[in-house]
Amino acid sequence: MKKSLISVAVMSLMASPLVIKSVQAQSNVTIYGTVDAGMRYQNHAGKDQLGNSKDSQLSTNSGGLSAPHLGFKGEENLGGGNKTFFKLETGFDMNTGDNNSSSDTSVHGKKSENKSFFGRQAHLGISNQSLGQLTIGRQNTVSYDTIKDFDPTNNLNQKGLIHYLSGYTDLKNNHNRSDATIKYQHQLNRVTFLASYQSGNQVGSLKHGSSTAIGMKYRDANWSVGGSFTEIDVAKSAGTAAKSSQSLGSTKIINFGGEYRFNRWTFKSGMSHSKLPAIQRGSISHTSHQSSPERDQLASDVFVSAWGMQYQLTPKVGLGLAHYIKLHHDHKSRHLVDKDKSLVLTSVYKLSKQTDIYGFLDQHRNSNGVANGNRQKSQYGMTAGLRHKF
Repeated sequence: MKKSLISVAVMSLMASPLVIKSVQAQSNVTIYGTVDAGMRYQNHAGKDQLGNSKDSQLSTNSGGLSAPHLGFKGEENLGGGNKTFFKLETGFDMNTGDNNSSSDTSVHGKKSENKSFFGRQAHLGISNQSLGQLTIGRQNTVSYDTIKDFDPTNNLNQKGLIHYLSGYTDLKNNHNRSDATIKYQHQLNRVTFLASYQSGNQVGSLKHGSSTAIGMKYRDANWSVGGSFTEIDVAKSAGTAAKSSQSLGSTKIINFGGEYRFNRWTFKSGMSHSKLPAIQRGSISHTSHQSSPERDQLASDVFVSAWGMQYQLTPKVGLGLAHYIKLHHDHKSRHLVDKDKSLVLTSVYKLSKQTDIYGFLDQHRNSNGVANGNRQKSQYGMTAGLRHKF
């Protein structure tokens, strides 16, 4: 009997390392997200039939500071400095609860009813401690990863005020995320290298409809810089034979930025240049992934610049100032088609590590009118809200 007990004890002891290793190799999953809601006031919000500005507007505001979203992420330690990981993330509207992955765009945008459930992030990856990491799926673009830290409002979630330093894929869509993308990232000391490839899914062509990008960031104790280059080939349609999948040209995006930190101050600045090809209405076949522009798109250049500063008044109170300029030029004539400026003053009070009260004042100016059909050239707004991260 004693021998049997001793044998069982020895076997258990020998098996215990295997059990521990098995437990360590199991993946762990984290649920995270942000909820953000408040109120917003704007003057010159309405318009009459002639486009003249009308009355002001007070409305509920979903995601004034950060876009509301829910995510799932996890990783598994494979040993030897290797691991696999994933991220699934969806956006939603705090006013209605509807899916609201507002960056769910492709060439000339998907229709609102076709928004993806995990429209913010949906990717899987593998990494090595020495070689870097590789991810595949829907994810942030290289241009966004390179420039996001240098946005003077920390990427305030307020359309019409924030002009995207990540650049524009066309006259409607920013270049923050991309579908079916393979991205490589490697950090070497203080330098981070990034590269990506997005397949065009074209029969007989690796280039048509594809996107390639490279980028680099450098971070020091007090300052950081970064920049990237992206080329997006515009194809007539998706998944067709080579003869009918000829390219309509390519969009080229270059951006760079930097920041400097001194005591309680942080100074940020950045710019982007998007060179867009001429695309005629009806030249792109309607698919579930892309749609033809509503009107002819002229060959043009979109320049965006931004600068600003942030000041930590107390450990709980942060203040900010940001200025954005967006210029749209006709590529051939160099004629200025549109000029848009925004000035934003922000304040954030930390109730806790996870909950903030915020407010911001903004001024929006546009040479052609502050909104479609509204010819008023200036508009003022005020926003206040509550944000909680979990």
